[in-house]
Amino acid sequence: MIFGFFKKKEEVQEEEPDLEPVRFLGALNGKDANLAANARLADAGLVPAKDLITDAMARRADTLRIEPKGPQAVVTILIDGIAYPSGKLAKAEALAVTQMLKLLAGLDTKQRKVAQSGGIKAEFDSKPYQLMVVVTPLPEAERLTVRIVDLSIKLENPSDLGMSEDLRKKLREITSLKGLLLAVGPPGSGTTTTLYAVLRGTDAYLSSIFTIGDTGGRNLFNITPFETNPGDSLSTTLDRVVRVEANVILIDPIKDAETAKVAISKHEDVMILSEFPAKDAAAGLVQLIEWTGDPKTVAAAFKGIISQKLLRLLCADCKQAYRPNKEFLKKAGLPAEATTLYRKPQATQDPNYEPCRTCGDVGYLGRVAMFELLEPSEEMQQLILKKPDAAAIRAQMKKEKMLTLLQDGLRLVAEGKTALEELQRVFKAPEK
Repeated sequence: MIFGFFKKKEEVQEEEPDLEPVRFLGALNGKDANLAANARLADAGLVPAKDLITDAMARRADTLRIEPKGPQAVVTILIDGIAYPSGKLAKAEALAVTQMLKLLAGLDTKQRKVAQSGGIKAEFDSKPYQLMVVVTPLPEAERLTVRIVDLSIKLENPSDLGMSEDLRKKLREITSLKGLLLAVGPPGSGTTTTLYAVLRGTDAYLSSIFTIGDTGGRNLFNITPFETNPGDSLSTTLDRVVRVEANVILIDPIKDAETAKVAISKHEDVMILSEFPAKDAAAGLVQLIEWTGDPKTVAAAFKGIISQKLLRLLCADCKQAYRPNKEFLKKAGLPAEATTLYRKPQATQDPNYEPCRTCGDVGYLGRVAMFELLEPSEEMQQLILKKPDAAAIRAQMKKEKMLTLLQDGLRLVAEGKTALEELQRVFKAPEK
């Protein structure tokens, strides 16, 4: 679809039909919003909140942000990870929208000094959504971030994420071992999605798989949630799961040294899957060494660290094929057989040019992940004993031809899923 924010008003040839506004269907935590008891807030905030969310969804946004700036608030949407300005709100209206969405997400509207997060079940254009609401206190107000999750798009298994067959096979082999397999990445890069895809890719017929903690209501076929005892420590709970002959255990994200030490202490008993934020796999390994203070145990315990970055997918309806010369292919690190590459449509002065209706003439539609996998080779284990920095680990990965983000990104370019320009943009983008 073509939406006005992509083109000047005079360039839009026809109006899009009016869409029904988003329907809010209740908080994910089950708390009743009770609009009758909050009538003044509903009068001030419900319609503006619906308008903002509806507009963001119609424009394919994956995130909506309202950032207070003095007497106003700036509205920004992210489409396939790219930020677009989306207007401004008066301070009072921004407050009403924020409080309204907090109420709908089952959060405490009276609490404005601590961070809160929750979710709203929603429906738009006959499709189910989840609106993940995060409110962050600032000195003058609150920042609102709404992550828009289209539940009709399934990103559950390794193949859904676009992992190569070689990587899928290697991950299945790793999860059949004992030790730690960790997913790491910057916030918003899909780390949790990757972790659960790895979990679902584990052979549930050969392995006994359990989860400990909050799985966010995900559908996990042939995977058993383990019932914890109130007051039990993570170490005690892990011991109990091991005693029922678990092979693989998923635990909540590792947030501190204490949790990391507990997880790594069980590496001879079971395969433990978890996640934590890190720039990439090498930075994740450095963090694990720092948390535990025991490089020797880390070298023996970890069986893999997987990380990912997101790339925009070329729009299948308007991407353009071109033939690069052989010297260019060699310089870019692409295989010689990749004789045809693709890119978004090039700028043209042709008066007969018709913009792509599918992607809004952006050239990209949706995103895909590129992956890297850090493995415990003998050489890597010896390097770990020296407490290396991330740069030394990355150099060793490259030397041993382990899967790197760049290597996997070039695979996606060669397959025609993304463009070299997009790969360059992602690697040049500053870390958030």
